Amino acid sequence: MDISSLIREELTMLGAGACTMLTLHFSSQIASQHLYYWKNPKQQSAIMIIILMALIYVVYSFVGVLDLKSSKLILVLLDLIKECYKALVVVKFLALLYSYVANELVVEW
Repeated sequence: MDISSLIREELTMLGAGACTMLTLHFSSQIASQHLYYWKNPKQQSAIMIIILMALIYVVYSFVGVLDLKSSKLILVLLDLIKECYKALVVVKFLALLYSYVANELVVEW
């Protein structure tokens, strides 16, 4: 496969696919490590939800690059899922921060 002979759209798809696959690999690797070393469920469940946010963003971005005929409907649905999940991530991130602060306050007192 000669990369120099590819047109711009093919290069874009190749780059987007490679980045999508890397994100899927690293996110699943981090998530599996958190599941394997499950020592603090309250904090690690929040961390798992935050990690999975990257997967939603990468799928949304890759579908946007694909430019399918029905991608408008799929993008609207993915955008709805992304926005709802973003709200959940913000809540879980704040809960994670509060749990870290609460642990520090208990140790100091």
